[in-house]
Amino acid sequence: MNAPETQTRYDSIDLVEEGRFAVLQRFRIEDIQHLGPQDLLLAQRLSGHGDFWGRWQTPKSLAPNILSSAQRDIDLARRLRNFLEKEEPAVVSLEPLVDMGVLVLTRLALLMRLVPSGGTGLGKAVRLKPSTITTTLYSHWPQITARAIRRKADYPAAVGLLQCLTEADLLKLNSDKSARFTRSELSRLNTLVARGVWSDAPLLPDMRRTTAPAQKNVARPPQKKPVSFLPFPEDWLAEIGPRVLWVVQDMGPNLTRLLETLRLDLESINWVPLNAKKRISQLIQSHLEYNQWLDRAGSRLLPPFPLTTSLGSFSTDTHEWPPRTWEHIVILCATLQASHLFITLLASAGRIGEIANLARDCVVVGRNGNDYLKGFTYKLSGNLFGDVRQWPAPEILSQCLGQQARLAAAMGWLPRKPGDALPQTSRFGNAMWVSIGIGGLVGEEAQFGFNDALTALAKRLNVNPKPGGSNFHAHRFRKTIGRLAGIALFNSPLVLKRLFGHKSIEMTLHYILCDHGVREEAEKVLRELRIMHCAEALEEIHQALRDGLPLPGNGGPGAARLVTTVRNEEDHLKQSGRVWDDGSAYDLAYLLTAQGQGWRLIQENIVCSKAPGEDGLCQKKRSKGEPNTANCQHECDNRIVLKRRRRDSEQIIERYLDIARQARDDGQLLVLAGVVGNLREELENFADLKEKYLADPDVQSLFALCEETEVEGAA
Repeated sequence: MNAPETQTRYDSIDLVEEGRFAVLQRFRIEDIQHLGPQDLLLAQRLSGHGDFWGRWQTPKSLAPNILSSAQRDIDLARRLRNFLEKEEPAVVSLEPLVDMGVLVLTRLALLMRLVPSGGTGLGKAVRLKPSTITTTLYSHWPQITARAIRRKADYPAAVGLLQCLTEADLLKLNSDKSARFTRSELSRLNTLVARGVWSDAPLLPDMRRTTAPAQKNVARPPQKKPVSFLPFPEDWLAEIGPRVLWVVQDMGPNLTRLLETLRLDLESINWVPLNAKKRISQLIQSHLEYNQWLDRAGSRLLPPFPLTTSLGSFSTDTHEWPPRTWEHIVILCATLQASHLFITLLASAGRIGEIANLARDCVVVGRNGNDYLKGFTYKLSGNLFGDVRQWPAPEILSQCLGQQARLAAAMGWLPRKPGDALPQTSRFGNAMWVSIGIGGLVGEEAQFGFNDALTALAKRLNVNPKPGGSNFHAHRFRKTIGRLAGIALFNSPLVLKRLFGHKSIEMTLHYILCDHGVREEAEKVLRELRIMHCAEALEEIHQALRDGLPLPGNGGPGAARLVTTVRNEEDHLKQSGRVWDDGSAYDLAYLLTAQGQGWRLIQENIVCSKAPGEDGLCQKKRSKGEPNTANCQHECDNRIVLKRRRRDSEQIIERYLDIARQARDDGQLLVLAGVVGNLREELENFADLKEKYLADPDVQSLFALCEETEVEGAA
């Protein structure tokens, strides 16, 4: 992250705190709920949320993360009217109550800005971010307030507004599609009441009321159970994946060159918006005539699938190729940008908020020479403006983001629409994702709809826009990565925990096991992997015994049991008149691993061979029969150190000896004691290495010195 951008974020944090302190210096928190429009507008202005009554504005200086233009400038009265249209018609006019609703929403927004009311648990000690306040003020509070306005119309003498909500209203709000968020906001309201800064809240039910046994129970409306985002189906990914790669790797370089050349051509002819569409079409066709579009193989570029290039408004053929009009180019640009987004979400497993705020220079080269993606994470951050986060960036991701930066830069210098003059400055600033549409762009503030763009991409690539029957949502990429890794890797939860940026392993496991089918498939493949892994080790031992070669060199007390098991199995086969064949190792591994439930990797190249329910030397167990990776004992008969670790062990031992010798020479006895302890543990992995090094006089002297130090310390 470059210095100017980092400084801008620190300045934004200062603005948030300065606005809060400015309001608190002028008004008491407990008085906010009683302020009139004039004082509320002053408090709103001091907090940095605009100078217009009834409009809650959130500039980028307060919330740099992605927000739509409607969320950045919320017309509170309009939002209330939108929700009132869904309510039952009232006998009296609701306009006076709309003004009252605007007053309540403004007071609540200011209190959420000033008073801690977020976080988990009963404390609610976290102050909400301006972007969070904006989101809930746009989506959830107008719905709650509109219902209260409708009830107020029936009972005009009632005190307050939100107090008019009945128990039936609360049940209805809690059963809607957004019930989870509505419950959260009503709970936040109770938090404000408990802090003594708010009083207009729905009345609690009278718990003293006696229920008549003969009375018929009131049927509660069924609550809609939220459906988790599901991974993409594998056949759908197999269909859309090659098409996305063709757009990025074959069409993308040709299209970006055309855009960059088009800007130079428009500048060279002193562009005048006269017969604009015709003149731009002539420039496009001239470019294609002298710069033929070629694919990666050097052949003429032709879409290998039906590619939508037109909406059909100006031509009957929606798959016309090659492109020849401004409409064709704009649609291809939108398709290319959405393809870049597709690969970015799939390759990084980032949240949409993290991907949306990437800058054009987000790909950096690390000290090891590898590419990394640098940005900010917001969801689990205590910082109002996120924490810096870095992802590994594979080659295709670096290519996508570099090409997307070129695309965004080129589009920023082209006319908003054919009839406009050339822009004097880039219309999108340093934004990575830009709004592209035939109807014209609005400038830097134009918002790019991520989920809409992905859905349109599927339609333009002629694949199902609802994979698996569910909407094409950006969050499904994270679930897909979680599923694929959960099936393919032994220790995937920890790997995914780091990749996803989760704070707990439970969140990661939810991604992998979000439905029963995925869980069953993951468990089945993991069991199969354990069996195959064990069979590989058994086959290596059998080949060594058959050919008279040295044994593979596995370490740990359990390695000898593997050799004995192979010999016993071969004797058993001979007695029954059979021989060891290709399936013998697998059959034996199937029994040894208890059908794949045993043979668990507890560390890299270290296996616990015990089956579920079998006791070991682990002092603590997570559950019955399950190994504890943090308490694996070197002398346990179930511990097997695979031969692949031998080279690493030799290097680690030599490194420990170098540090121990240096500590001895420098007189750092505490360092020496710690290193010798680690050295003893590493020597336990392989008996021959232990025998070799313990016979070394230099190693013996280090151990003796360490023991003398321990005796003196005890004395």
